[in-house]
Amino acid sequence: MWWRRLRYVLLLAALCAIATCPSAKRSCTANARAREAEDLLAYLAERASLVYVATGKFPQVAASPTPSRSCCDQGGSCGVDPTIWTASPWRELSFSIDDPHRYTYQYTPDPAGTSATLRAIGDLDCDGKPAVYEVKLTGVGGYVGRAWTRTAPYE
Repeated sequence: MWWRRLRYVLLLAALCAIATCPSAKRSCTANARAREAEDLLAYLAERASLVYVATGKFPQVAASPTPSRSCCDQGGSCGVDPTIWTASPWRELSFSIDDPHRYTYQYTPDPAGTSATLRAIGDLDCDGKPAVYEVKLTGVGGYVGRAWTRTAPYE
């Protein structure tokens, strides 16, 4: 008698596990894909900080979202195009992306050269709701402060 009850409990647990697997996989995939933006923005922030420490200013040329086409327009991920990373400020920051990626990257300096904003914009599920990761860099003397903002992460 107790074996039947245990069997039903195990069956219920198995059904619950099966029902939650797809959502857990989607969540895990979204977290891994969102990691791209944070990792590459951290690298860009480090490169921009090195330029600031060496020259006393952040690079003064702004970069609109690169690549200019949304990754959703390209089937969900942006293809590799080394030529788009040869323009300023990407060249000064020694930055390029050599693998398919899911975010576009933007650089906006202030006119005085004492601060800059780095931004990654991506729509991982191509539903029209982009995730925006932003790092505001502020230079004071030989130090560069970083302030992170994340809007709709994993979106």
